[in-house]
Amino acid sequence: MKTLLTIFFYLFLSLVCFGQELELSGSLNTSSDQRLQNALGVGLQYQQDIIKRVKVGLGVHYNYKNTSFEYIPNVVYDPTRIESEEIYASTNRFSVRLNAQYLLMDNEYVSLSIGPEISYNNLWGQDQVHKTIGTGVNTDHFITQNLDFIRNNGLANLIGYGLISKIEIKNFLTKQLALCFTIRDESLSETRGASLDLGVEEPAHWEAHNFVEFQVGLKYRFKK
Repeated sequence: MKTLLTIFFYLFLSLVCFGQELELSGSLNTSSDQRLQNALGVGLQYQQDIIKRVKVGLGVHYNYKNTSFEYIPNVVYDPTRIESEEIYASTNRFSVRLNAQYLLMDNEYVSLSIGPEISYNNLWGQDQVHKTIGTGVNTDHFITQNLDFIRNNGLANLIGYGLISKIEIKNFLTKQLALCFTIRDESLSETRGASLDLGVEEPAHWEAHNFVEFQVGLKYRFKK
């Protein structure tokens, strides 16, 4: 028992001897999915120095977006049928992120780092849909039908892989504060479809996601 306590004590002591950092950031992202294009977000990340020029980070981030757009289903061309959707979407994304950063440059004024990142993401939301379906002999003689419904985009659990790069301006206002500019380039795999509120299965249009996220944050360093 004493041996285990001794090992734990030395492990704890070795960790606190390294620099520890906490960063609060805001974000704006571009996305291949219109539901999350230009979504704003807020995040919190803890970082720990591991060895010289290498640090790891663990954080959480939340994005939210209200938007509207037109969607035309990718169906086989049929001159006797038209179909389109006007979508008013509310979309949420919550991410847990783990990354490792290698310091390309590090001095008392500025640091530049880059490294891989993996994330676990929950995406969910709701679409208010106005759907138009037209049938007829030709475009001059179409009979149209309008449908209005709510589509709940069921919770999706996605793994993301990406690259993080960061510029840190040190001694911002105080010696322990730093101003950080971060770019995250990330891809998420596709997920299952959504379901209508009537219980009818319908594609959610969640396809393979590509994100580029821009962050500005303030970092506090506990250890010099």
